[in-house]
Amino acid sequence: MEVNKASDNSEYLKRVNRVLDYLDSNYAKEVDVASLAGIANFSPYHFHRIFRAIVREPLNKYVQRIRIEKAAHLLAYQSDKSITDISGECGFSSPATFARVFKEYFGINATEWRKSGYEKFSKNRKARSKNSEEVSKAWKDPVVSPMYIDPSTNNYSWRIGMLNRSDIAVEVKNLPEVKVAYIRHIGEFKGETEKWASLFQNLMKWGGARGLIQCPGTEFYTVFRDDLNITDFSKFKADVCISLSSDIKPEGEVGVAEIPSGKYAIASFEINGDEFEQAWDLIYSEWLPNSGYQPDERCCFERYLNDPKQHPKNKHLIEVCIPVRPL
Repeated sequence: MEVNKASDNSEYLKRVNRVLDYLDSNYAKEVDVASLAGIANFSPYHFHRIFRAIVREPLNKYVQRIRIEKAAHLLAYQSDKSITDISGECGFSSPATFARVFKEYFGINATEWRKSGYEKFSKNRKARSKNSEEVSKAWKDPVVSPMYIDPSTNNYSWRIGMLNRSDIAVEVKNLPEVKVAYIRHIGEFKGETEKWASLFQNLMKWGGARGLIQCPGTEFYTVFRDDLNITDFSKFKADVCISLSSDIKPEGEVGVAEIPSGKYAIASFEINGDEFEQAWDLIYSEWLPNSGYQPDERCCFERYLNDPKQHPKNKHLIEVCIPVRPL
């Protein structure tokens, strides 16, 4: 009997994605291989090899990397928490262990990272990126307006004025939880336009065949599971998603998850396909430091509002959504 390799692979993806989803919320807990293998419905003996083959990283190294990168994110953005508290919150057995692992991973200690190391690290990553290009004049010298309160919604809003570009709106508001179906991509994604389009196409085919796509009604997202400025792109996890209006079970490479409710900063853009990085940089470098907010531990995401092929100038209408809490 011929084995359906594609079917087998999608089943493995589904099971390992369950483990990745679990670790996203439980990375600080003690790693129990037998329990994780049970989540994936594999024997502990085979689970290590299967996890490494799909994630391209051994389980223990993956967990340690997630812990240290989560800690680095908290150090950069949550100055109200001490280094000791962050090390414990992220699952390290002692401050000494955390200090050693952090220095080995980033080349500087946690105090240096908190002062200025994070900014230098993220700038160096951009300089090393194969897609790094000189920012066009239209993205230089932005002017952020004072905050104002929308009288109809009571939400806080800003305008960012740009040269040769329509003003960009930023609004902080509470969003409800959204249940989504997703296909996960692990690896390089910057500039991978065709790869991204194929992932969404596969998800659309899956959803369409099951009557899940509604027009209007279905919303489209990319959820970024790691920090764009910390995680190496070869290990970066991102989920292309469609919203769900009814309960459905994971199937093959398609998983089911939730985008959490809560307070988000939402920036609206009309941009070209090669300007996504500039859009994110603008919010992090210009709006966020002057907003009175800081990112929290939830995932950032993009929401797509149009089909750029239907736009007269092939522009992408998107919302950049960053989970925030008071500084």
